[in-house]
Amino acid sequence: MTEHSAWRISLAHEIAPAFTANPKVAACFVFGSAALGIADQYSDLELGFIWSQLPSVEELQATAQNVGVTGWEIEPYGEAKQAWLEQFYLYGMKVEAGHWAQHTMDNIVIDVVERYDVSQNGLLFENQAIASHLQRALVLHGADRIKQWQAQLSPYPKELAVAMVQKHLKFRPFDGQHILTERLEIPMLYENNCAIVRWLLNILFGINRTYHPGFKWTRYFVDEMSIKPPKFFARLECVFQSDAASGTHELRQLIDETFDLIEQCLPEVDLNQQRETFSQLYARWKLPVNG
Repeated sequence: MTEHSAWRISLAHEIAPAFTANPKVAACFVFGSAALGIADQYSDLELGFIWSQLPSVEELQATAQNVGVTGWEIEPYGEAKQAWLEQFYLYGMKVEAGHWAQHTMDNIVIDVVERYDVSQNGLLFENQAIASHLQRALVLHGADRIKQWQAQLSPYPKELAVAMVQKHLKFRPFDGQHILTERLEIPMLYENNCAIVRWLLNILFGINRTYHPGFKWTRYFVDEMSIKPPKFFARLECVFQSDAASGTHELRQLIDETFDLIEQCLPEVDLNQQRETFSQLYARWKLPVNG
């Protein structure tokens, strides 16, 4: 555990009692980089609170004032998230706190493990990210309640793995990347590379039966994966940091190897159409030869 993580966790232990003194708080936990033990100098402290009944804005603000925070802000309650999201500063540290009702968390867990939720808000798989937070939570209060959700989340459903893989099998003919490379269409080439790499990561999270935590700390989560192309992260660096032709070649290899892993780990996923599409070549027209 980094020193930055340890300090943030000690700060969490100072903050939590001001909230958990409220009998409506069923659980409290640290999540994010501090809970993973990898926080650095740029990391916020992220706290999750589970309530039997969500508090009002006024209650949250009063609690924050009692703690002696500065810079208190709160996002308007969002029906989509069904949560309050607030932030404040304590001892100069930015704290982000999410507040969920217990029944909301119950529904999120059910959506993930029984309905195989692969929905996204932008790039974030919100429900899976919350499931990941619960699994990796550093619990400050309400351990029994958190353990119940953790038990529901384990094992990761095979059906969810299939859904994650199938959702991201949308690779177009890779010949297009070769054409962009030859033309040195660098902005479009790298824009496509970013999308392709995200699809690969999404597929690998599914194959590895890992609830998608988001795209922060990618190296950490890739290192955790037992199923991946060899030297996967180092080769991703090559895709973006080497010359365009070398990067394009490396990315093609990573995709082919990931297809092979899908067939090994999830043989029920039919890759025939995807492989055919991926291998298609665009037409080339040669100049006519004058007789």
